[in-house]
Amino acid sequence: MKQSYLQCLKELKIFRKSCVSCADEKKKKLYFTWIREKTEKISKENDLNNIYENIVKYTLPNYVITQYTYNNAKESVKNIIKANYIFNNGKFTFNNPQISYDDVKMLMRFILFKRGNVIWLDLGFNIGNEFGGMHPVVILKNLDSDVFVLPISSKKPSEFVKIEKDLENGIISLDESNMRKKLNMEIIELTSVNGYKPMLRWARITRMKKCSLLRFNFMGTIGTLDGKYMDEISYKITQEFGSKINK
Repeated sequence: MKQSYLQCLKELKIFRKSCVSCADEKKKKLYFTWIREKTEKISKENDLNNIYENIVKYTLPNYVITQYTYNNAKESVKNIIKANYIFNNGKFTFNNPQISYDDVKMLMRFILFKRGNVIWLDLGFNIGNEFGGMHPVVILKNLDSDVFVLPISSKKPSEFVKIEKDLENGIISLDESNMRKKLNMEIIELTSVNGYKPMLRWARITRMKKCSLLRFNFMGTIGTLDGKYMDEISYKITQEFGSKINK
């Protein structure tokens, strides 16, 4: 252990000295920030109480449950909502910081981190062309301690940039441009994410991954994707990988 620790310090020192340009400085800052945050996450990965405390302190007070969500919840979840929330103007607002751990687990699984919800998540420091950093992700499947997620980006995919350039240059027609985008089995174009700033976003299904709940930003906004987008995601996953992540 000691030898590994000393070697790690040596490598970090070499890396720090090798960063000389402005771009290197930015990379260095991101890398060391990620090292610090990852160390903290790893040190708390088995501390379920830490997740509970963060959700009670940040997530539940900032997430309003709509009448629609309540009406579609199972009876046991409805009872938890009625016991820990205040109902006003068609919405349920959290009102019990002493809520039990078991009740929080139920809300996590069936309300907060359920399929179709969109929440900010830390994907970590990216290497090369990897997709990293803090991004909203759509939840595909909740596995209690882990979740399958699909990252969402506001950066237009290079494939779509090329298609639009061909359209602009008159190489293809508008109909052909739309058809090429539609036939792309890897990318989903999202015209809106409910609860988030209105703007175009994209999801690339080959980026879906399983993540720990510790990666979530518990202070972040929780939104939702419309059913038509979830259907498209499921369809493209089926076409690309031959299997479907079910509810």
